[in-house]
Amino acid sequence: MFLFFGIEEFLLTFLKFGTAIFATVFYWLFYRNTYYHPERISFDLSAVFSGVFTVGLAIFPEILSQKYLNETSYLERAFFGSSFLEEVPKLLVILWYFKGLKKVYNTSDGIYFGLTLGVTFGLLENLFYSPILDFWPLFLRAVTSLPIHTFTGGIYGYAVLEYYQSRPSSFNFLGLFYSLAGCFLLHGIFNYVLLIDGDSILLLPLILASGFFILEYLLTISQNILPIEVLQSIGLFKDDYRVVSKFTRYDSWLRASQSLEQKKISIPFFRNLSTGKIVVSSILFSIPAVLYSIYLMFPEKIPVLLGGIRISEFIGLFLVYPIWLCILILSRGILNPRFFRERILRIPLFIAVSIVQEEREYHSLAYSLSKKGFYSPVDQSLRIGDRVYVTFYVAGKEFQNILAIPVWMNVREDDPEFESGAVFIFVSPPWKLLFWRLFIRVKQQLQNIAAQIRHQRNGSTHSI
Repeated sequence: MFLFFGIEEFLLTFLKFGTAIFATVFYWLFYRNTYYHPERISFDLSAVFSGVFTVGLAIFPEILSQKYLNETSYLERAFFGSSFLEEVPKLLVILWYFKGLKKVYNTSDGIYFGLTLGVTFGLLENLFYSPILDFWPLFLRAVTSLPIHTFTGGIYGYAVLEYYQSRPSSFNFLGLFYSLAGCFLLHGIFNYVLLIDGDSILLLPLILASGFFILEYLLTISQNILPIEVLQSIGLFKDDYRVVSKFTRYDSWLRASQSLEQKKISIPFFRNLSTGKIVVSSILFSIPAVLYSIYLMFPEKIPVLLGGIRISEFIGLFLVYPIWLCILILSRGILNPRFFRERILRIPLFIAVSIVQEEREYHSLAYSLSKKGFYSPVDQSLRIGDRVYVTFYVAGKEFQNILAIPVWMNVREDDPEFESGAVFIFVSPPWKLLFWRLFIRVKQQLQNIAAQIRHQRNGSTHSI
């Protein structure tokens, strides 16, 4: 179709660069306007320059790896020739940037920084490919690879701030490892689908939606975390606060969730969809339906009308991608942070504990048990920083003399009815206790499901 223009080469170059830039601006503004708006332009510039630096770290290993990779193996090229060599530099650069700034920025800042770094990385990558690829393959790559880099950058930003702002322990790196492993798989599967081509293009919305909803969840969680300045002022690390907040929700559930007043309050999981979102999504959803009908009637004319486009590229760009945009627009900011703050609550498995500190012994319950520690309501006479010996009683089994250290006391001196408590950290993780508790929890949940099914079959109207 470009033969009608006398400047075909210039037009193609302009369209290639324009497509890459447009996709970049769209995804960057999408998240900037929906969730976050930094006060300082210097933060934006730092993220952009970090993205350029990341490209520099990734491009030379990618070029060198081509000598050692099997050109016929799509799996090697997708995962080890691209995904691994791009995801590792992203994580390392974000770790480096926030190392000296961990007491300045919050989790939402980390996510935004990662998003901007990922967008910059994706833009430069698409610009590098523009002289190599034809227009339609580049178009497909630009509009699909950009969100992948955006999502993985945002996930790293969340993981890095969680790592830096949590209490130091020997297992803190696991969050970083999980984020790298997840992004490596997501990016690798995306590359593999593009390489094998064909009907696998239909999987693109599923892959993109996976990254989108993971990031959406992390963004929602970040909105429920206190600013780092507040946590520092009360002497808490981020994981300590998470333990205390879980106890607060458990306590609220015990005190008020069964009351009639509480039952009247309805907090939806999803926010209400606006009319504009529904209209735009309906239009986007109608595009693939109309184009697919045209394709079925005139399949041979599609490559002619669209300048030699391949059928797989046509399906990816005009049938699959509008569906992805529909999902993106409908789901933007749809998760309700208040629901996650007040209603996401596993019914606690109550664990009795005996806490011994020198000659004093406290009998209480343990909440929010993890490999790092737990929270327990205790008397204010407990001394912070001194080791204690804890005995746990879980489902008829006793776990004795586990060393722990109380690191933070939750007290309200002006409220005599407030039940004080403390955050305890383990000297070393009690794996036997943790696995036994997990087994009991799963067993109890399965029994509850089976009992619920039996009640429904018997026609009972009472819940368990």
